[in-house]
Amino acid sequence: MINSDFNQNQADADFMPSVDAVSAVARFVGIVRRRKQVVIASVVISGLLGMTYFMLATRKYASTAELLIIQQKQDHLATVGDHESSEDTMATNRKLISSPIVLQNAIKQLAPQHLIDLVGKPTHEWVETLSENLSAQVTRRTNFIDVTYRSKSPDAAAAVVRAVINSYLQFVQEKHQGTAGDALHSLLQKGAELEAKLTEKQNELQSFSQEVGHLAMSQDDSAVEPTIQRALRLNDALMDVQQRRLELQATLASIDGALERGEDINQYLVAMEESVGRQLMLSSLGLSSEDLSVIEEQQKQILTLQAELSSLSKFYGPNHPRILDLQTSIANSERYVREYRANLGNQSNGMAQNHLGPVVKRMLEQSVEQTWQKEQQMSASFEEARKEAARHSGDLVQLHMLEREVTRLEAQYDLLFEKISTVDMRQMQAPIQATVVREPVPDRVPVSPQIRFLVFICLASGIAVGTAIVYVQDILDDRFSSPEELTSQLGVPVLAMVRNLTPLPGEGMDTVHTYKLPHAVETEAFRTLRTAISLSGTSCERLLISSSEPGDGKTTISVNLSVAMAQAGKRTLVIDADLRKPGFTSLLKLKGRPGVADVLTSGLSPSESAPSMVVETEVPGLDVLPVGLRRPNPAELLSSNEFVELLAWADSQYDRVIVDCPPVLAVSDAQVVGQLVDGAILVVRPEKNHRRSVIRAVESFQSVGCNVLGVVANALSDESQTYGYGGYGYGYGYGYGYGHDEEEFGDEVADEPLETIPHPSTKMSVTPRRKTSPTDPIRPRRAA
Repeated sequence: MINSDFNQNQADADFMPSVDAVSAVARFVGIVRRRKQVVIASVVISGLLGMTYFMLATRKYASTAELLIIQQKQDHLATVGDHESSEDTMATNRKLISSPIVLQNAIKQLAPQHLIDLVGKPTHEWVETLSENLSAQVTRRTNFIDVTYRSKSPDAAAAVVRAVINSYLQFVQEKHQGTAGDALHSLLQKGAELEAKLTEKQNELQSFSQEVGHLAMSQDDSAVEPTIQRALRLNDALMDVQQRRLELQATLASIDGALERGEDINQYLVAMEESVGRQLMLSSLGLSSEDLSVIEEQQKQILTLQAELSSLSKFYGPNHPRILDLQTSIANSERYVREYRANLGNQSNGMAQNHLGPVVKRMLEQSVEQTWQKEQQMSASFEEARKEAARHSGDLVQLHMLEREVTRLEAQYDLLFEKISTVDMRQMQAPIQATVVREPVPDRVPVSPQIRFLVFICLASGIAVGTAIVYVQDILDDRFSSPEELTSQLGVPVLAMVRNLTPLPGEGMDTVHTYKLPHAVETEAFRTLRTAISLSGTSCERLLISSSEPGDGKTTISVNLSVAMAQAGKRTLVIDADLRKPGFTSLLKLKGRPGVADVLTSGLSPSESAPSMVVETEVPGLDVLPVGLRRPNPAELLSSNEFVELLAWADSQYDRVIVDCPPVLAVSDAQVVGQLVDGAILVVRPEKNHRRSVIRAVESFQSVGCNVLGVVANALSDESQTYGYGGYGYGYGYGYGYGHDEEEFGDEVADEPLETIPHPSTKMSVTPRRKTSPTDPIRPRRAA
């Protein structure tokens, strides 16, 4: 619920500015309607000025040509959908058409009769003048450019457009061809230099290759130069021979040591097999390769029989004939191998005892000697090959440098040749192609001044200026201009409009229009006010009548309204609560008689003291309680309990009680009384009161909880009633003080004040509505 209320308040707050804006617009529209003479006069003056301009203005004629710009795209893939590039091209060409160099060439092509716009102007201003009258516009999202020129002569306009287009096309063509020729000449010259240098390097490479005997090979192959490859191979072979020699020397030293110690040399036979050769070792020991073959065959047969036995054992028992045969064959083969090896061992042992050691030593010494001789030969060959390879490597480095230089020059020459070919193909082709799709022709109908455009401008400017004048007048004239404005600005209705009353001769009630002239037109406004109060829908037994400033005629309204109510059969009491400048008392010549001030200070209850001080008037049913003797504290008296009791007594004795109070902006008395009455009526003089003053007066009543029933527009002239509230002065000020030396009509004609009252713009303290305590007297209500 809280959120709902908050949202509703927020919506209302958001809606208020729009309502105020609509209200302000409606108000201003009403002001413009009432002061339409100002707007009409402004439109008429603007029309006269426009007509004068139309009659005196120089006629301008225009001629237009249309150009189609097509951009030559060399790389179609790169320019597909390149919309920005197209826009840039169109903008560039549009700017070029109106450039000074194009216009200068165009002026040279014009005939003397076509220079009508340049007559009387210095030569250095011709281009600027031509540019001011020339326009080039690009049609949106197209490749069309409209070239338009305005001139005093139709033929001159067409001739200038034609000359400008020809100058533009000539400039584009010449500029492009000159650039292409310069570029081509520069490229050809550079190409000739590059070609001569390339030929020189190629000849140098060929001569050097023949000199070093270079064998050309593909650069993709990983082959090494033969000379260098031979040196590398000799180095590898030399290393192998040296390794073999060292191994043989080590084996020979080991066998010598074994023979000296008398050890068995069979353990060195394996090493000797690798050093002196297998066959040579066997021959030296009296063995043959057939012996070794027999042993190997028997071992293979044993392995085969063992595999077969293992496979059959899974399916047959140990006593199966086949199992037994296999076991017998395996045992026989193993016995044969053992016996054969034993025989070979006996032969070897016998030989070792006789001559195996010297034979082996002699074989190793021969191998070492052969290996040393081979090493010496290999070393000499390698040293020669190394020197030759080193010398050849330097030549190869220089050869490779020449090859890279030739390759680089060839690549540059190919690139340059490609550029030359491209420039040559584009030499006669412009970057853009401009085609005139609409030729400029003379147009005999002037384009300036245009009657339709001139009428629109005059009408719009007249309305704008007139509206601005009305707005300024409204700002300077801070008055209410109509009853509607009063209602909209104040938020309260206009109860009646009273015209400016002509003073009547005599004194007392003879000067009151509703009493003296009850059937006159002027008095009808007060009967209207009486009816409006009766139909207001609220209780109106107690009424307060005040104004925003002195001199607004509140006393006149009070006395005439009270007479009108008495004439309607209502017993009415008028209480003159203006204890500072009592206008009602002065009007009825009741000065010096006891009254309100005496009732409030007598010490008796108002029901006891007031009846004796009430004055009956010539009007039946109308009584008056004058102001009484002056007191120094009027605001305190009006805010006292005695005044509350006085109103309660008056309410019980009369049908209507009217309290005539001082102006609300002058003093706070009216606000104090406003808390005790049913409603307040504010008297306003539209031709005198300022908006701000009247608005502040209504807000002053509303701030203390007083119900403002409405306002009475007073002292209206015949003109203001007919045309609204118009034609009134500016500036105001007022003084308000004690005294009883007023003129006959009270505050309508004020004497010099005895006491200075603050200006309405200054802050005033407002007496808050007094809370009722249980001891306060209850306001009695008169029985119906």
